Amino acid sequence: MVAAMLNTIISSQDNNGAETPLTQLPIVEAITEEAKLPELPNELIEGVIRRGSKLLVTGASKSGKSFLFIELALAVATGGKWCGTQCAKGRVLYVNLEIQEPQFMRRVYEVMEKPGMVGNSIPRNFHIANLRGKFSDIKSLVNAILELLDARTYDLILIDPTYKVQSGSENSADAITAFCKELDRLVEGHGCTVAYTHHHSKGSQGNKNAEDRASGSGVFARDADTIIDMVQLSSDEEAAHSKFAIMHPTAVPFRLEFILRDFQKKPPVKIWFAHPLHVVDEDGELKRCNPRKAGSNSNAIKAKREALEKLEGKLDRFMGSHTEIDRKDFLAAHPMKRETFNKRIKKSERFEVESGNHTCKVRRIG
Repeated sequence: MVAAMLNTIISSQDNNGAETPLTQLPIVEAITEEAKLPELPNELIEGVIRRGSKLLVTGASKSGKSFLFIELALAVATGGKWCGTQCAKGRVLYVNLEIQEPQFMRRVYEVMEKPGMVGNSIPRNFHIANLRGKFSDIKSLVNAILELLDARTYDLILIDPTYKVQSGSENSADAITAFCKELDRLVEGHGCTVAYTHHHSKGSQGNKNAEDRASGSGVFARDADTIIDMVQLSSDEEAAHSKFAIMHPTAVPFRLEFILRDFQKKPPVKIWFAHPLHVVDEDGELKRCNPRKAGSNSNAIKAKREALEKLEGKLDRFMGSHTEIDRKDFLAAHPMKRETFNKRIKKSERFEVESGNHTCKVRRIG
């Protein structure tokens, strides 16, 4: 009876998306001897993704995801490192669906011209398909790739971004399931790893798990073999005045979080985005920084600075022509927790606190 049921005709999709019959389910017996186990696919990004898998990179709109993808493409094309992680050398196809060709080609050049990025293998291993406005659904795009390219031509195909070829609502589980099924067709038909980008939902992301930050249906998170989420950090005063931030005043801090299906848990990686490159925070300048949560805002540092300036103004008026005063006298006139006062004055370049056996003095510096 069971055998008869298993031999019942089922259907699957061929490379053109049409339904074709299979005569039986592909059932095999469990393997109990390690020597007989099939070989695992090679790792494309060490400890992160294997060949023949799907990689989803999520992040806020305009957060530099395309630059991150360009860096990944170049790392695979040269066998280099991406965000501190080693990549296997292979051939790459970057499907650019969003950016005009002149701007995109210039972006690639800007990344390549940075020290240590250019390699002799880049022209041979890194190809670009500028398809802005050419495709509006994933099925047509996959059909074109499978029809025009021989299997295993590329080790990695990057699709950036998904919304350009996403049919139906991103909140529809059925629509996103159909989208992911087309990616499966590309992976199986071409024998490559497919990486694709998607944007965060609106609002603060710090209160959410990394796998829940992608906008739309949860199918996005459940389907991918690996998710790398890119979330912006709230830069504290220490990071804002760090060596890297001073050298790159427009740099923005991020944290990469990894959700892995086939590998052991990987710790987050904190990075700076200093246009056009993402740079790993190897010096630990971002160790105290965490993702922004609901209720926090980018003006936190400004607010602290304004509070210090207000306190310094009060001290100027209270001290008059004196160079030092007792802290207890000032706090009696301007009630404030002693801990708060000390914390703020510690950041001041105009005042300092000196504690004695029975007194605590506040004096002007210089």
